[in-house]
Order: sequence, then structure tokens, then C-alpha cells
Amino acid sequence: MREIEPYIIVKWIFIVLAAGFVGQFGKTFAQYVMRRTRERAARQKMFAEKPVSAPSARNPVYPENMSGVREIQAPGQGASNAVSEITDEKVEKKAAKARKKEIKLLKKMFK
Repeated sequence: MREIEPYIIVKWIFIVLAAGFVGQFGKTFAQYVMRRTRERAARQKMFAEKPVSAPSARNPVYPENMSGVREIQAPGQGASNAVSEITDEKVEKKAAKARKKEIKLLKKMFK
């Protein structure tokens, strides 16, 4: 029976370590590619489902520009208008937050 040389043992140890490194790198790279693909698909789905509208421009109230100001109404008459104004403000805040997140994501992607 032939004796095993130490050189052959060391060579096989390095081959096994190299294969393990390549395998781990491949696994990590595949997970990275899958995550990016899922994020891109989710972002496209988000934009397709809910378009973000631009916030409405509100005119400041100055004495010269009193055409846009409504009169104060008695209680009960303007309740629905107040609720709609509050919801409009919430929608505008959500749209601004969505734009901010989108910008942050784009900066992170192209870093």
C-alpha cells in the first residue's frame, strides 16, 4: 500500500475550502439577486396600484386675495367640509411620505 503524501492532503484541503468559499459566495449572491428582484416587483406593483397625486396648491390668505376664503358657517352646516379638508391633508402627508421613501430607496439603489 502506498503512503499518502502530506502535499496531496494539503492540496485537497485547499480545494475543499475553495469550493466552500465559492458555494457560500454563490448562495449569498443568489439571495441578493432574489431580494432585489422582489423589491423591484413590489415597487412596480405599488406604483401600479396607487398613483400618487400632486398636492393641491393652496393660496395664502391676504386681504387682496379674499376670493378663496369661505365664510364661517353655523355648526352642523360645514361639518362635512371640515372632515374632507382633514382627509385631504392626510392624503397629502401620505403622498409626501411616499415620495420621500421613494427618493430614499433610489439613493440607496444607486449608491
